[in-house]
Formats: sequence, structure tokens, C-alpha cells
Amino acid sequence: MPLDNSPFPYAETAEDVGVSSDAIWLFKERLYSRMVARHMVGAEILVLVGGQIVLHQAMGWADRDELVPMARNSIFRLASMTKPLAGTAVLMLVEEGRLGLDEPVGRYLDSFRFDAAGRITIRHLLIHRSGFVQGGEPPGYSDQATLIDAANLAGEQGPTYEPGERFIYSDLNSDALGAVVATITGEPVDRFIRRRILSPLGMSDTHTAFSPSVGWADRVPSSYRSWSGTSWERWWNPNRPHESRWFSPAGDLFGSAFDWARFLQAWVDLGEYGDGRLLEAAAVLEALADPVAADTLPARSRWYGMHWEVYSRPESPGGLPAFGHRGATGTLGMAIPGRDAVVVFLTNSNETEVVEEVIDAALEMFGS
Repeated sequence: MPLDNSPFPYAETAEDVGVSSDAIWLFKERLYSRMVARHMVGAEILVLVGGQIVLHQAMGWADRDELVPMARNSIFRLASMTKPLAGTAVLMLVEEGRLGLDEPVGRYLDSFRFDAAGRITIRHLLIHRSGFVQGGEPPGYSDQATLIDAANLAGEQGPTYEPGERFIYSDLNSDALGAVVATITGEPVDRFIRRRILSPLGMSDTHTAFSPSVGWADRVPSSYRSWSGTSWERWWNPNRPHESRWFSPAGDLFGSAFDWARFLQAWVDLGEYGDGRLLEAAAVLEALADPVAADTLPARSRWYGMHWEVYSRPESPGGLPAFGHRGATGTLGMAIPGRDAVVVFLTNSNETEVVEEVIDAALEMFGS
């Protein structure tokens, strides 16, 4: 049944937008089978084609301990699905001439001026080739008063590997980018994201902070983790605050499926939104291009661009590849531009392997 407050129209049938109803049904049943097998606790799935909804389903539990069923249009902890918004903020400043992709980070953060850290560029941070490692935060990192202070602590410690040498996914890259944005603009990166991205796109259900007293707290599912893949333990519920001294652009957003679909659609439309524009088309294409294509033979089918995962090569020269991002809380948003399709899969089940299956199934369903 359509939701009254949906920002997207519902297609009468999948065939009306060029998709097989059987394919949509099989996709949904595949996820239900995973739910029955207890490979996740609860989930919401949203699929749009041509800007119209062909599937919008909630399944499982928002809180299994309290027997609260998952509802559509819930607000999830997005974890690393935050990173593409941080990347977008950086690319906006690049387009405005306030920042250069190949400038040293030390031009903006003092501790990045020396030794190996002095060789890290903005581009290295965007494509995760800075030499920082995941989980490599220095002692006292999260206790710093501001994001800039934390990023400077990371710069003082320096990267583990030589910048540019290898791809290593690390939250430190995103945090450092957020600190650069804050330094250039004079405002915290979360405020910049709200003002320049969330507000223009109408992403009113995406939030940079949470407390149990906010008006939308009852829409936030509890979070679960598993030690065996099928036995889940609740580790957080919305009666508890999300404690952080500063907003991390690596993973602190809360948001809805509808909002993330808006964000993806703006990228699919080459940076456009309504009567405005997030980025120029050239920036969108560069951000999603293989950053080491010239060094790779044969050409890769998957890679990591500028704070985006890329899942398949473009269907035609000059086109956009299938792209998106996942989060450790079991979340995923992806776009398949060749079919004008958007798939948002949000769960409350940390590190669930189902996310990878959703990527593969979506690519198969839309022939990418």
C-alpha cells in the first residue's frame, strides 16, 4: 500500500517502468528468505525506476526484544553511508575554487605538514590512498574537543603506509576531509552538509545528531550485532543517546530510505536537483571514474572512486557506472544509472552479509 507522505510516486505496475514484476517479486522473496533464516533482524527496502517506486517493503523487527515490527520510512543509523555526503561537500569546494584535489592536506591542517603526512593530498583522502588504516586512530582521538583537533592528532601520528601506495579504506580519511571543510568554511562540516546538501535536496529526515528526546526518536530501530551470523544481540536502542563529542563525517548520519534515494537521484541526474545543482556533470564523472584505470589491465569491473563504491563499469562511453555505498550497520544505497534505478536497503543488523547479496541481485535484476 502506498505511503501518503511518499516523496516519490508509486508505479501502477513494474512493467509500466520497464521492469518485470516477477523479477521484483523474486528479489523481495530472496530477502524474505534471508530474514526467515535470521541473517538479519529487520530491514526496509526501496526500489525506484525512473523516479517511481516499484518496491517498498519493511520486514522483520525494529526491536526484536520489545516485539516492535519494522515500519516503512524508518530512520536508520547510516554509518559509512555518511561518507559520500562528506565527499560531495569536498567536491563542492573544489568546484568553487576554494580547494584543489592535488593540494597537500597540510595547506589546511597544520599537523599534516611534516614527514609522510606532508605527502598526503586531498585526492588521497577521497580515494582512500592516504596510507591511514582502518582502526588506526591515535590514543585520545575520540576525546578531542573538535573534529579538527582529532584530525590534527591523526596527522601528528602519521600514516601507516606511504601515501598513494595502496588502497586502504579508513574512517580517518573522511574525518580529515571533514576537518578540511571546516577549516576552509569556518563552520563545522555537519553544518555545511545540512546547509548545502540536506536542505536543498529536501532531506528533512537525515540528521547529524541524535538524542532520545528528538521528535523522530520513535522512528529509529534498535541496533543488533551477531557473533554467529544468525544469533543477534541488541547493543543499542533509541532510549540511549548517540554519544560523540563531534560529528564524524565517516559515519555519524541518521537517515531514511526516501532521503537517500533523493541524494542518489541527484547524482544520477549528473548533479542536478530541482532547479539547482549540487555539482557539475564533469565532477560527477570524475568522482565515479576508476582512479587507477591507467595502471590496471585488464580493466576492473569494481573500484572505489571519490568516496563512492563503484559496482560495474558504465554501459556506454561517457555514461555513469553503477555506484553507491554501504555502512557497517547493515545499510546500502546504490544507483544503476543505465536503468535509471535506485535501490536503498537499510537494516539494523551490523555487518550483515546480506548487503553484498543485495548488490549482486540488484545488478542482476537490472542487467548491469
